[in-house]
Amino acid sequence: MYAGPASTRQTVVLDPTADSKAAPTAKFVVTYVGFSTAAKAAFQRAVNTWAQTLTTNVPITVKATWEPLGTGILGSAGPSYGWNCSGLMCIDAIANKKAGKNLDPSPDIVARFSSNFSNWWFGTGPAPKGKYDFQSVVTHELGHGVGFLGLGSITGGLGSVQLSGLNTAYDRATRLGPTSTSALLWKMPNNSTTLAKALTSNNVYFDSAKVRAANGAKSAKLYAPSIWRQGSSYSHLDEAIFPAGNKNSLMTYAIGDGETIRTPGPVAVAILKSIGW
Repeated sequence: MYAGPASTRQTVVLDPTADSKAAPTAKFVVTYVGFSTAAKAAFQRAVNTWAQTLTTNVPITVKATWEPLGTGILGSAGPSYGWNCSGLMCIDAIANKKAGKNLDPSPDIVARFSSNFSNWWFGTGPAPKGKYDFQSVVTHELGHGVGFLGLGSITGGLGSVQLSGLNTAYDRATRLGPTSTSALLWKMPNNSTTLAKALTSNNVYFDSAKVRAANGAKSAKLYAPSIWRQGSSYSHLDEAIFPAGNKNSLMTYAIGDGETIRTPGPVAVAILKSIGW
């Protein structure tokens, strides 16, 4: 997740589960490397949100590291492995859920957060202007770790939405256009300029019955700028459609200072349910 440009106002969407007494339906086990007490506390609050959102009988393991990252990068996270689940690639936590057991001893999610960023906010209240809300960033990155991501890539001008011959359930639901008859990306020729153009068309949507039910009968627009941004393009919601202050803005590619968004939002939850949660 990237630090967005300086804002002129504070934007707050508080997490409605933050003080919830609801029993968790998933268990996360986090191994921390280099975190301060305040950072751990904020991280745990983000974990609590996801533990009340997802359902699995297999603990989800996370290795979280506090380390220097690139300019403007606040954090990054993703699954350790992909598994063949009946012809689809599943990320660790979903594969474990389907199997009913832990398939590999490695962490299900590997997450990194920037130690060379000086404007973090670790508090329980909204981040003030000029500060970036750590809990929001962790909640966002854990979303990627549990499967909010696709296999889209562009190399040498050729686009792909598969790895080792497999797509994810996320890839199978992406379309070039907002309608239910728009072309499915995974059916386009792999390693082609056609697919590269689609991935950079600013016209890519995630389409499923669950997403339409959560999004006013519409598919959800994804971030697909004209210049491919590895790690950002295709695996985030569109910032213009889901701007700061929108209840679905957590899973956009950037967060602004003072922006506090600690809940996945109904669209992100619908996407995750569509891919196996």
